[in-house]
Amino acid sequence: MTPEHRLQFMSSPEFASRAARVALIPLGATEQHGPHLAMGTDGIVAERLARKIADSSGGVAIVTPAIYGGFSPHHMEFPGTLTLKVSTLSAILLDYVESFQAHGIDRFMIVNGHGGNIAFLPAWMAEVQDSHGVRIALAHWSLLGRDIVAEIATSNVFGHACEVETSLVMSLAPELLVADPPSAVGLIPPGHPLVRGQVIPEREIGVFVPRKFSAITPNGALGDPSAANVQLGNELVDAVVDRASAVVRWLAES
Repeated sequence: MTPEHRLQFMSSPEFASRAARVALIPLGATEQHGPHLAMGTDGIVAERLARKIADSSGGVAIVTPAIYGGFSPHHMEFPGTLTLKVSTLSAILLDYVESFQAHGIDRFMIVNGHGGNIAFLPAWMAEVQDSHGVRIALAHWSLLGRDIVAEIATSNVFGHACEVETSLVMSLAPELLVADPPSAVGLIPPGHPLVRGQVIPEREIGVFVPRKFSAITPNGALGDPSAANVQLGNELVDAVVDRASAVVRWLAES
């Protein structure tokens, strides 16, 4: 039987008896994911990935309660989306870090499921590492599994509720697929050929201008969700878990 790694399901003595060296913090969002994916996708995906990473890390990691709010102002035009301020998210994450530091854990991996959070996380991590003497890693599935993402992607523009994320959901949390994946819709051009980006700058020639998702896609999805592939979704999950757990073991030993 696989041991329980989630903190909220442990007793205090059980936690104290663990040899955990690294705390995995699942960080997501609650926001629109097109007409076919549940709004809790990012947080639930982050938590399930974190549990799999802990299972594969040889007992050196525990999983904290997931944070289901994220930085999502760019999705607020779609009903049901929640967004937290950067200051709120920073405060919650810092409280997690300080709580675990008090219990002797000073190494962390943020298992991030929401691209919008990357707009602030690297700067926050650098500040907290310096101010608190901790080590913090950031694992985002689409970056850690970029080679598999490239195999799944069929669209020039993808990255949210698209064929890639839908494939991941089919593999990891199929109950989040609440309707048939729609075909690609026409995206709204930015108005200038050199304008790039949605929430964070893209790595190509251009000028970054943040854009609301309602100004990009009429149904909230990028790419072609109907091209999702569960087999490649399985490969993506396996690659992310294998790679992240290797880093967790390194953090624990270093």
